[in-house]
Amino acid sequence: MTDSPPPSDRSERASGAVFALFWPVLFALAAVSLSVGGLLFLSGPTPPKAAKQGQPELAIAEIEPPPSPTARDFQPPAPPAAETPDAEAPTSDRYDLALQLEHGDTIEKMLGDMGVPDEDRKQIAGKLKALLKKNKLAVGETITLSLQTLSDQPDAPRVLQLLVRPQPEREYSITRNQDGSYKGEEKTYKVGPRIVRVETDIAGSLTQSGIKAGAPAAAMGEFIKALSYDVDFQRELKSGQHFTVLLEQLVTSDGRVTHPGRLLAGELKLTKRTVTVIGFRPWAGAAQFYTPQGESVVKSFLRTPMDASHITSRFGVREHPILGYSAMHTGVDFAAPMGTPILAAGAGKVVTAGYTGGYGLFVQLSHTADIGTAYGHMSRLGPGIKPGVSVRQGQVIGFVGSTGMSTGPHLHYEFRRGGKPVNPLAQKFAMRNALSGKDLANFQALARQYRIQLKNAPQVPQVAKKVSTMDNL
Repeated sequence: MTDSPPPSDRSERASGAVFALFWPVLFALAAVSLSVGGLLFLSGPTPPKAAKQGQPELAIAEIEPPPSPTARDFQPPAPPAAETPDAEAPTSDRYDLALQLEHGDTIEKMLGDMGVPDEDRKQIAGKLKALLKKNKLAVGETITLSLQTLSDQPDAPRVLQLLVRPQPEREYSITRNQDGSYKGEEKTYKVGPRIVRVETDIAGSLTQSGIKAGAPAAAMGEFIKALSYDVDFQRELKSGQHFTVLLEQLVTSDGRVTHPGRLLAGELKLTKRTVTVIGFRPWAGAAQFYTPQGESVVKSFLRTPMDASHITSRFGVREHPILGYSAMHTGVDFAAPMGTPILAAGAGKVVTAGYTGGYGLFVQLSHTADIGTAYGHMSRLGPGIKPGVSVRQGQVIGFVGSTGMSTGPHLHYEFRRGGKPVNPLAQKFAMRNALSGKDLANFQALARQYRIQLKNAPQVPQVAKKVSTMDNL
């Protein structure tokens, strides 16, 4: 009997035979697995990149542990920050507005044109009317408004305050209360004197040059009248000459002018001399103007009866500009703008006032039994001028025109002695009176003060003309 190997040996031989049979296959599978694994490793997902600014990061962020608490964490929460103007659109808008009253305007109509609610308009107009009493506002009067526009009513502004100052010393205000009602208040300002000067050169007429520089017309009229006794406006007055007037204004405590100024003194620099006039009231007399030496400027007659720029025709024989032949010209013709005031050369009585042939509208005055003056070609008569009435020296008796036989606006002025015309420019007129005693001493002190102020007083700015008063409320 043949001997068989033990079981354990068979198993080992069988396993070895199987291994020997399949090991190439296993080797190949292992190699393939390694190759595939390597490829998968190399082509696997790359680490996530940082997200670009402004783009969301797709990777899930790791959760970090919360920071350790500090003392600030145990403080009470801070109040919310106040809103900035840009944080949210405002619910209302406040603004100021200045308007001027026009012809036919009323306060209520003006507010209605702006869309102010009817109830507010009536309240404001009523309160203002109560303050003004029977006074009326002028056309061109400035109305200052403080308004509020609400976001829910953009077309119906709310009036918070209305201000109007019809007189420099008086201001009226209408103010809205919290409950929607309105209250009216009147504010008054103290008024006091202020001395100022107007200084300029002649450009055209002396009067208009002063007015354009800021002097009131009344003060310039007084200056012309004071100069007219001594200055020959036709011969001596020239364009470019310098003059100064000293004025006493009345102003409010906040600087508004209530009176444009009365004439205190004046100075005119002519080509060869300087003429100064100074206002003064003697102890027992009326205020008038004097020379720096204390002599009254008033003479028995004015040298010229108006502020005229030049003479167009002198006294004597001439060729008539209309008739065309030579004839005696019995007066002096002064060219002047239409409507220039004509002054009585001296105190007297009106003999003639009306149309008289070639003289047109004509006025004749009798001053004494021997002396008379005449004025022709007027456009109209002065107030109250008619035959038989008395006039004062310097009173306006008419206005320059071109009536009758005339080629343009001018004044024909005659001076008559014993009923016969003489050359007005050749007449000599005596001085009237002079100061003395205490009046002279007081005048000299005042004159020194005024002459300093004519050079050093603050200059008045140019002023706008006051508009005419109309029935507006």
